[in-house]
Amino acid sequence: MDKRALLVNDSRFESLILKDMLNGLGYDVELADEFDAIYEAEQFEPHLVIVNYIMRKIKGDELIKDIKSSIPESKCLLSSNGTVNREQLEDTVDGVLHTPISMFTLKDSLRRIGEYEEKISFLDQDQRQSKMLHFCPYCASSLKGFSEEIVFCPYCGKSMQEILIKSN
Repeated sequence: MDKRALLVNDSRFESLILKDMLNGLGYDVELADEFDAIYEAEQFEPHLVIVNYIMRKIKGDELIKDIKSSIPESKCLLSSNGTVNREQLEDTVDGVLHTPISMFTLKDSLRRIGEYEEKISFLDQDQRQSKMLHFCPYCASSLKGFSEEIVFCPYCGKSMQEILIKSN
């Protein structure tokens, strides 16, 4: 993983959910609270920082301003489960992430700040042929004439997904 993200939140549960989602997008993720956020940011040098808006001692946009003074090239999102007035925020906030969040809205927020690009690849005919199973590995029935997207063998009913995943 070459991209790094720092999550600053006083809600451990929310941090863990976001961490799992960001790990799935290829980020190495560190967690911090409002008290050690600046130290963690300086040590970890994240590409992305997501900070909760309302915390015990400081507002998230103020903390983002401090983090940006140390790491100006990092992209910083403010997370909140309430309405956030963008005009009242510090200029250093790159975007707002509304929680609870789905993978779709996370990708959209990251795309808006230039941190995510959907990679679409198309298989040519030779690549499709090499990924197709010609015979069921369980019952040895011929699968020619069936689409490469079959999930179960039409003869014995065994799952083809595990076999296709292992062959990739």
